[in-house]
Amino acid sequence: MDRLEEARAIVVEDPEILSGTPVIKGTRVPVHDIAALFDAGTPVDEILKCYPSVKQRHVELASVYAQTFPAPKRPKESFVDLKHVKVLKRARLSLRSSSDSLDKTIS
Repeated sequence: MDRLEEARAIVVEDPEILSGTPVIKGTRVPVHDIAALFDAGTPVDEILKCYPSVKQRHVELASVYAQTFPAPKRPKESFVDLKHVKVLKRARLSLRSSSDSLDKTIS
């Protein structure tokens, strides 16, 4: 079994686990999080300390998996169509005015 096949074998994508985020099988640890730590140069023993359910081989294979199957990027566009948003009233809030009114209601 080559490293990519082995990497694919340790990863699970289940809609019931973290909304389908790829995780290391038998854990709820996202494979891309482990790969990012490893690729950033975090020592393996430190990663294993933070994620006790992950094994050393999982860390190495997570990097292989993430390079082959990168995490999806967040959309750059806003889901809100700002052309159709209308600001009804703008008001400046200050702590001074709210504390003054608070003092009046307490006394």
